Formats: sequence, C-alpha cells, structure tokens
Amino acid sequence: MRILKYLFLLFLLLFIAFVVFVATQPGDYKIMQTKEIAAPKEKLFQFIANTNSFQEWSPWEEDEALIVTVKNSSKDSLFNKITINEEPSNSSFHFQSTKKGTLVTWQMEGTLDLKSKIMSVLNGGANPVIGSQLLKGLDNINFYLVNEIGNFSIKTNGLVTKQAANYLQQVATCAVSDFETKSKAMLQNMISFVTKNNITTTGLPFVRYTIKKSPDQKTTFAICIPIKERIFTLEGSQISGGHFEAFDAVKTILTGDYSHKEKAWKAARSYMNKNKITEDTAGKAIEIYQISLPKERKPSKWVTEIYIPVQKKRQEPQPETVETVEATPEVKDNSVQ
Repeated sequence: MRILKYLFLLFLLLFIAFVVFVATQPGDYKIMQTKEIAAPKEKLFQFIANTNSFQEWSPWEEDEALIVTVKNSSKDSLFNKITINEEPSNSSFHFQSTKKGTLVTWQMEGTLDLKSKIMSVLNGGANPVIGSQLLKGLDNINFYLVNEIGNFSIKTNGLVTKQAANYLQQVATCAVSDFETKSKAMLQNMISFVTKNNITTTGLPFVRYTIKKSPDQKTTFAICIPIKERIFTLEGSQISGGHFEAFDAVKTILTGDYSHKEKAWKAARSYMNKNKITEDTAGKAIEIYQISLPKERKPSKWVTEIYIPVQKKRQEPQPETVETVEATPEVKDNSVQ
C-alpha cells in the first residue's frame, strides 16, 4: 500500500510539473496553410464570406468556434475574427486565381487555450495542431464547393397544371448576384410574421418572379408563403396578401445547389422550344423549394421545382359540316294486275 501511495504522489507531482510547464510555454501562434481549389475566386470568396456557411467547412465542433467577418478587400482578401473555446484569434483568407481554379491561403494568429497548449506540447508545437485544423478546413471547403455543389441533376416533367393558391408575399428588387442573400433574409422575415400572427400555412415557401433578369442584371421577385385564407393588408405594408388562379406551366425539377438554377431554366426553355410551347409572359414564374435549409444541409440533396407559365394552345375551329341526304326517286309500279 505504501508503494502505491508513493507512486500516486509521484504521478501527481509529475502531472503538476507538466501542467506548470505547459502553462509557462508561449501560447502565441501564427500559422498559415495553402490549398488549390478547383473553383472560381468569386465563388470561394462569396462562400467563405457568408458566415452562415461556416458550419459547412469549419474544422472545429459546432459549439467550439464562432466566426465574424471583419472586412474584405476587393474580393482578393477576407479578414475574420474566429473565437475558439473562448479564445479570440485573427483569421485571414487570400485568393489568387490559377489555371485550375484558385489558390487559397488561410492564416490564423492568436493565443492557444490550455487544451490546445497541451496538444501542441505533445505534438511538437502549435503548427501540427492549428495547422492541421486549417488544412482540414480548406479540405472541407474544397469538398463542399467541388463535390457537394458540383453534384446536381435536372429533369423536365413537361406540361402540368399549377393549382390556384392564396399567399402572403414580400416584394423586392435587387441585383441578380445578391438574390440568394436577399431572399434568405426576406424568408426569415416572412416566417417570423406568420408565426407571430398564428397564420395557417398550406405548403412550402416559393418565389414568384415579376422580372427574372433585366438588361441591367436586376431581378424583381416576391418571397411567398401559401396560406389557407386570403388576407388583405393595409396599403403600403411591407407584407401583403396575394392570390393566383390555376395555370398551365412547364415543370422542371433541379436537384442540387441553387447555383445551377440557370441551367434548369435553360433546360425548361429548351423543352418549350423543342415542343413549340409558348411562354405566357403575362404570367409569373414560380420556384418552390421542396427540400432546402434548414431541413437539409447538403446542397446536393436540395430540390427546387420551377414552373414557367405557358399559353394554352388554341383550338382551331373545325369547318362546319352539313350532312346531305340524297332522296331516292320513287319508282312507280305500272304493272297490270
């Protein structure tokens, strides 16, 4: 028993000495990692700058790290503050176009927390610990943009009838490049309005386009939520009620990231041209997000339905037909009985 007691005390002393040694080690670090990613610089910048996508590529657990964008410089550099286990650090991304895509350099500068200090001592420095996390983050970005976003399919179902619906809407005009960010914020506003006012919904949110793309690269659209009963709001209200009657449309389904929507629209119009179907320009096209965030985080599994209104085919009048009945001349019987 006495030997075990001495061994325990020895272990305790060694542990205390180790903790003291770790605590006295310099905790400041400045680590850099670089990776070439087969995606355009603009797409990488937009993806990383969107803090909502951080959990898609973060090398840390969801409750370990928090990111805040500080500033950017001409879409060549992006500066963030990342807090890891309550320890703040300065982060920067630099983007350089290459023949195959973009060379991304991720640099972090900060102070190690006690857990990271212990790991750095055991692994021979901060670089194997923080550096491996940065490399993992770059690999996650590469997988997401190249594999997840690159995996998609488009199917045109042909002519269908879109049933009539009542809906609430919020209308906006913005640059086509800003549509995703703008529409997400508007949708959150719509959902909050519906929840706050206990309004019964009857389906999934959808986008209704007034102008899909103008010559100056603007889009005018409405974020809509289908509801059971038609609602009338005060004039000038940010959110208003709406209704559309049933209409004929060409339906196309995109399975994958929203960046492929233009391809889906082209496929739908190609089908219309091939089958001599005319778009009804007086109608408004609709996009319904059947599967999307937050239900599904993987873009390759998102499902978007596109309905382009079409003109009904005119029935050509048939020439009037008159049935003619020829009379059979009566034959007299002149025979003598």
